[in-house]
Amino acid sequence: MGLSAFGEKCVMPGTFHRNLSMVSREGAFQIKRVRQCLRCLLPLLFILLTFTACDSPVPKSSINVVIIVMDAARRDRFSCYGYERETSPNLTKLTAKSTTYTRAYSPGGWTPPAHASLFTGLFPIAHRCTQENWRLGGHLTTLAEMFKAEGYETIGIVENPMLNTRLNFNQGFLRYHETWRFPKEGENRAFSLFKESLVKGRAKKPFFMFINLIEPHSPYNSSEQFYYQFVSDRSVMIERNMWQELFMGEKTFTEKEIRHLNELYDAEILYVDWIVGKMIQELQTRDLWEETVFIVTSDHGENIGDHGMMDHVFSLHESIIRIPLIIHYAKLFPPGIRYDYPVQLTDIFPTLLEIIGADAKRYPSQGRSLIGRRDGDEAPVFAEYYYPKQVLEGLQKKGLIKHDGKKIPLDKYKRRIKALIKEDMKLIWASDGNHELYDLLRDPGEKVNLIGRQEYSKSAGDLLDLLNSVVKKYDLKMQDAPPVKEEELDEATRQRLKSLGYVK
Repeated sequence: MGLSAFGEKCVMPGTFHRNLSMVSREGAFQIKRVRQCLRCLLPLLFILLTFTACDSPVPKSSINVVIIVMDAARRDRFSCYGYERETSPNLTKLTAKSTTYTRAYSPGGWTPPAHASLFTGLFPIAHRCTQENWRLGGHLTTLAEMFKAEGYETIGIVENPMLNTRLNFNQGFLRYHETWRFPKEGENRAFSLFKESLVKGRAKKPFFMFINLIEPHSPYNSSEQFYYQFVSDRSVMIERNMWQELFMGEKTFTEKEIRHLNELYDAEILYVDWIVGKMIQELQTRDLWEETVFIVTSDHGENIGDHGMMDHVFSLHESIIRIPLIIHYAKLFPPGIRYDYPVQLTDIFPTLLEIIGADAKRYPSQGRSLIGRRDGDEAPVFAEYYYPKQVLEGLQKKGLIKHDGKKIPLDKYKRRIKALIKEDMKLIWASDGNHELYDLLRDPGEKVNLIGRQEYSKSAGDLLDLLNSVVKKYDLKMQDAPPVKEEELDEATRQRLKSLGYVK
């Protein structure tokens, strides 16, 4: 390359004078051609810039949004909700400056349907991601897609492998981190990715960040420095809830074992509370806290000996569907307020639409915005558990179901169930006809089934009629997404699912 390109003299001996006039004529001709090309290219450049602007819209809002789902975390095990053990000191501090919902419910009772409802604002009967089909349908519009269309940076950080990309839960996220793909390190991987995302997100765009923390999920052995916080008997060695063996009649638990598993579970709640506290501190340190809508919730709860059950299968009891929900954003959610009216995960979608000023007509949902909601202005709580395909397939792959002509202990659970709560009465409808009815005010632990009592026949009939109308209202008759096959999963995801007891 000649130095003349940088404005310096470039003399080639014996040729300069001879070629000077030719260079001048050639230069003038080339300049003329360049001008003609530019005139032709300008309209194309304008069109290109227009399309680029459409792909990167200017956000209407500068409000950041963070949603943290504490996987398998039941509401009644948090000290900020009145639990006797100090399991949530950081969330207790948060509630003093936030709005807390004491009657928040999951519509799904399992990770995929509950997250699908959170992401779409639709009930499982509408979005069709259920125990029978675990994939999130690509035809649905997700929170991440909405935020992306509104000009947001969208980041997902997930610890539960049931939220993997093969099941399409990354739909709409510009960056989606599956933590089991990273080598283990000293610091919690989800938290380190959270910090890294905040650094990368300090651009002009606001961000929407979703984090799934799986610590409360069985096995109850990830609480690290808090592992022995509540353990009363170190001679008990079990860490798994062994739900498969329990339901197949191969395992019974002693009172000591049940107590030990509950103690380990409480330590997991304490650990996840500690992680959330570190995330809050990180946002405060970076001066992002006051301009961030910060939501902490769960996808479902957990049975640990409750109702003679383990894990979060076959059940829509309060221990499974009643979840924590705390929202911090002082400009719209009054600090220190506790609301006792029922709300659901489906309500988060329209709430965020309203907060950032997005057009609700473009993003229809079945939830109702929490902004401005008051007591007496609520819809009935609706939750579903579909035919337990995920349980049966998992047990078959683990060799626990043996087809030897004997009656399988799970036969009574081969059904669909739906729950409906209106005021203090709760109906659990079952497709096999074995319905349940509870008075949650007098019997919050759901120990006395009232379905056969004459004095409650009218309540049961009214709730059944209401359930039928709710089902008719919410069923959008959508097609199921193509089911995922285990062989489609990569080895890292398969191994993580195996560690959680989902596959052999």
